[in-house]
Amino acid sequence: MQPAVLLVYAKGGPALEFLLPRLVSRALVDVLLIGEPQPWQRELLERLCRRVVPADPSAVLPDEIVRVATELRSDGVLTFSEFCVVATAQACLRLGIPGPGEGAARSRDKVLMRQAWQAAGVPNPAFRPVDSLAELEAARAEIGGDVIVKSALGAGSIGQAMLSPGEDGAAVWREVEAATAAARRSGMSEHGDRTGPRYLVEEIIQSGVDGWYDQPGYGDYLSVEGLVAGGVYHPVCLTARLPTVPVFVELSNHAPCTLAPELQQRIADVCRQAVDALGLDTCATHTEVKLMPDGTVRLLESAARAGGAAVTRELVEAYGVDLIGLQLAAALGESPAVPDRLLLPADARGAAASLSVIAVDSTGKPWSSLPPFRPDLVAWEELVSGGTTVELVRGQSQPLGTPMPAFHPHTGVLAYAGLLLVRAADPLTLRDDCYRILDGLEEAMTRAAADA
Repeated sequence: MQPAVLLVYAKGGPALEFLLPRLVSRALVDVLLIGEPQPWQRELLERLCRRVVPADPSAVLPDEIVRVATELRSDGVLTFSEFCVVATAQACLRLGIPGPGEGAARSRDKVLMRQAWQAAGVPNPAFRPVDSLAELEAARAEIGGDVIVKSALGAGSIGQAMLSPGEDGAAVWREVEAATAAARRSGMSEHGDRTGPRYLVEEIIQSGVDGWYDQPGYGDYLSVEGLVAGGVYHPVCLTARLPTVPVFVELSNHAPCTLAPELQQRIADVCRQAVDALGLDTCATHTEVKLMPDGTVRLLESAARAGGAAVTRELVEAYGVDLIGLQLAAALGESPAVPDRLLLPADARGAAASLSVIAVDSTGKPWSSLPPFRPDLVAWEELVSGGTTVELVRGQSQPLGTPMPAFHPHTGVLAYAGLLLVRAADPLTLRDDCYRILDGLEEAMTRAAADA
């Protein structure tokens, strides 16, 4: 008899069309639905799942999870949305089943995260919690130099801005507040109660790729994808990045990472210290680090969930590792078949990347026009190498034919029109093809719309 699992589903996490089939192949899936998805997503949920239960918007979310899981006799509860991680962790503790544990709050709230890492001696940037313009001004004076302001519960670079000495802090504060409010309206915000400062100010990490990559074109930060099962951390593999565009807006995520094996292991060892310091119990992890010119790393953040965009799909394509299935097994109290060592480029059977569809080129230059969003009409073979495939990730994209949103450096993923899954024979071909798409997509989509 298949076990029954309750999926707490909200915005964020892997695309539903990829996530859900992997869950229902291993368990009877019930869904606690937070908010209303697109009609086609609702149809998919109702077709593949045993039951879809809309959450009571007036209820406290951990209470609602406990109530529904108890009524449905769920053997496990899990979520892939970072906005529900803390509430799900609290519910699992009350139900006495595996979950992220008490450390979930430290993995979600960047102020608590920085404080935990500071106490554990994990390499951390200087930071100050802030909750007002006056506190912002005091914090930037204390830290000195260029600083970054970010939401304590932010995601996808929403509500993030850089401040240089002499720059008007009040104007930036207004923009950050406006972006955070827009995130709440779009459903890209925390589900559940919280207290504490809403923002933090951090020093700008003076990172760089010198001494790290043998090949050009990669960014000065990356992430380690992993799993914590019963309090034991298992780093699975590293994923690389293309450079961000201002203000630290992410463009692409790549598997495998081409760093030398000894460098990858060094990074994974630091990430183990970081994850252990958060005190997590059972969950997937996505830990981001900055590369420093002196050969060390600095921690950016670590989430008690799988990576966003199409990271879980990248791992399947590149390594044949199903992090969704591993997280499900762990949530059901089973022993997940985690790789017994860090996976490296030699273990990869191909290369895959998440690539954002955003109205800027690879240098951050905004598009001169905003054509209709029609990646389905683009002749991809004219942009990429032979053998490379490009696929629209429907569950993380706006409807076809709607206008491309204008880029704004403080709105992060709210300015994304969609996501592409790019697959290539090897990581360097993948890198080059992603640059070709970023720098050629405006013209390609404009031409496609004109020819339609």
